[in-house]
Amino acid sequence: MRFIIERSSALRFWFLVFGLCLFLQSLSGQGTVWAAGGIDPADPMVRITYARSDLDVPKVLARLSREVTAATGIEERFITYYWQTFDAIHCMGEPVTDKPLFVDLYVPGFFTDQDVAGMMTAIADALANLTAVDKQWVFIHTHFPLDGHVYISGKVEHWDNYRGKTGSSPRDISQRAMSKFLFNDTAFVFQSLWRFGLIATGGADLGELLTITGQVTDYDPESWYQAWHAMAVKVRATGNEFAATGHDLAARQAYFRASNYFRAAAIYMYDKDPRGRLAWQNGRDTFLKAAELSGGLIEPVRIPYERTTLPGYFLSPDNSAKRRPLLLIQTGLDATAEDLYFILGALSVQRGYNCLIFEGPGQGEMISAQRLPFRHDWEQVVTPVVDYALSRPDVDPQRVALLGYSMGGYLVPRALAFEKRIHWGIVDGGVYSVFDGTMTKFPDEVRQAVASGKCSAEIDAMVLQEMDNRPDVRQFITQMLWTFQAETPCELFTKLQAYTLEDVIGEIQTEMLVVNSSQDQVAGSNAQAKKVFQALEGQKTYLEFDASQGGQFHCQLGAPVVSSERILNWLDERARP
Repeated sequence: MRFIIERSSALRFWFLVFGLCLFLQSLSGQGTVWAAGGIDPADPMVRITYARSDLDVPKVLARLSREVTAATGIEERFITYYWQTFDAIHCMGEPVTDKPLFVDLYVPGFFTDQDVAGMMTAIADALANLTAVDKQWVFIHTHFPLDGHVYISGKVEHWDNYRGKTGSSPRDISQRAMSKFLFNDTAFVFQSLWRFGLIATGGADLGELLTITGQVTDYDPESWYQAWHAMAVKVRATGNEFAATGHDLAARQAYFRASNYFRAAAIYMYDKDPRGRLAWQNGRDTFLKAAELSGGLIEPVRIPYERTTLPGYFLSPDNSAKRRPLLLIQTGLDATAEDLYFILGALSVQRGYNCLIFEGPGQGEMISAQRLPFRHDWEQVVTPVVDYALSRPDVDPQRVALLGYSMGGYLVPRALAFEKRIHWGIVDGGVYSVFDGTMTKFPDEVRQAVASGKCSAEIDAMVLQEMDNRPDVRQFITQMLWTFQAETPCELFTKLQAYTLEDVIGEIQTEMLVVNSSQDQVAGSNAQAKKVFQALEGQKTYLEFDASQGGQFHCQLGAPVVSSERILNWLDERARP
């Protein structure tokens, strides 16, 4: 009997069925687990699932480890093998005991496409040799960050080939162009797409960016800092030169770019290295210099908040003080108010909106200078912002919108469940549970331990091992430890459980736009945004960007103009200036 898949829906069905079996099995604790390769088996790289058999599993794994290393040149110590079993398998309506054999390949950020393809082929060849399972019955698919790969029918393919395309069709050109943009380090790719995208709004220049990234060594945060900081200092000096000679427009443009470069330099420093705080401060101060040269169109503001103030910028299309609709913009986990000026603020004022960008606890100045961490009850942050905004005579109180990026996709809906003076809410993308999203980066035993109140030093060690193995996870969790002011992963994850919309999303009456990206893999964001949209009970619109215009990544990184066009069009139809 041959296992033949003729349609993409059938393939998806089988992967979902067996994925569900894996999940249920992990919950029940049933099945035999064996590991080899020298890395904690709780954090596998290669997970093999097969029917119960008489195979000598330790021997199979030991030989598999050696054979894959011999075929790929990747040392055994970098690969963990993890074996588990199904109690029963039905294939095409019939019980089977000798097929199929499923492999989940967890791909680290330092692997290239060629590494992944080589791993898949080597694993399939070795398993066929060691288990007597025909390669036609070996199915392998990858997980973040290269989750488009699949080994099926005895060869490596790309998942897109099963979406109505021929098996020989090449991978979409936008995928080839952007999946490893300048670097193999996925965290560097993320940050580079972000900064390159700001060329359109004056936050960067192509030649300067290429000069910077050409000096960065893959996977080396120190070289990242040095390259970005050196260019920031150089461009700031140029701005000072222009300002001293009365070239205010040129000075403002240079200050904008320098501010962005300082900001990029600080991204991996956090509070562990004093250079990070200094780079952030230089970026803020340089942006303020640009604001001083804006003719009053960029107004730094301080918003009363509890015993302190929140920093922000009030942007206007002109100096008429005309009453206009207001777009409030906030970020999420790791951006600043200055970032948001380039991402959307500058584009929104071109449409005729007043715009108020602000930072709350855990963000920008509030964490860097005031050391105030995130809080889950974000309405306590947004309500003072609305109070301030409505006190201004140039704001139309009947036309106020609030937009949140990234983790702002949790913060904004949470606030809107309580703050009723905002007429339109926009999230890019939606986040139903910050905890659930974060847990997508780790084995399920981490979730179970935290949920049961049994998070321990062993769980902390498991998370730290994952951070050591994957630069993207290291950057993400390090940022969260800082902005939530947690000492350990367990403390962080325990705090994150409060960041859920489950009990409040039914209270949202504001009309909502939920924006998504087709390949947003940051903390399960694509699925989270869909869950938010489905749970909303009021008026709502769903908008998803894909690879056809380069908007497929988190918050449409690299494509802020493409993103803003659709978002602002939606708002124009409701609050046109």
